[in-house]
Amino acid sequence: MIRKVSYKDQVYEYMKHSIVDGTIKVGEIYSEQMIADRLNVSRTPVREAVLQLKNEKLVEVYNNRGFGVRPVSAEDIRQIIQARIAIETYSLCRLAESIHTHEGKDALRKMEACLKEKMESLRDVQEHYRFMQVDMEFHGISILFTNNEYFMGMHRMMRAQLERVTISSLVYQGRHAAALQEHEAIFREVSRGNGQEAAAALEKHMWMTEEILTGHLLT
Repeated sequence: MIRKVSYKDQVYEYMKHSIVDGTIKVGEIYSEQMIADRLNVSRTPVREAVLQLKNEKLVEVYNNRGFGVRPVSAEDIRQIIQARIAIETYSLCRLAESIHTHEGKDALRKMEACLKEKMESLRDVQEHYRFMQVDMEFHGISILFTNNEYFMGMHRMMRAQLERVTISSLVYQGRHAAALQEHEAIFREVSRGNGQEAAAALEKHMWMTEEILTGHLLT
């Protein structure tokens, strides 16, 4: 069946995208009417989208004043990195144990395609949002492979914050190329069946991301 996308869902996707790419900025206050006028909709779907974004810790609502983007703190980054490591190291180890199965081979093909067909083409291109989307796709493959509904649910719940943190780390000079190399190291180890080494490569990648982001917050 073709699902009719509600106004609320469309407004939510627009607002999330705008927060992630910086169009809706930290430090500014927005009204529901402002967004409604921009999208030519009523305030109701905007209000519903704002509540969802609040639950996902992307915005803060100010009584009688509107809403603003919730800043990402060093503690937010630390906890996001910890959650990713916990989920993804397990997922990579599971995939490494299954590289000779049909499902494992299919997952590896998808990961390799992300690297060679998508991420490689963006190595030296300043299209941070597109690179971030491929980054998220690459990491999501091993999580989907586990077929663990709780892992997948947690990943979906964190998705917007993950996108926001990831894209913030990509604006630094040469980060696209460095991130590509870090992803290649993860893929190389998991494709060889080396789960622990793949997990170690993932941790190194995550710690590098955390160092870049927390360093930026302190400057």
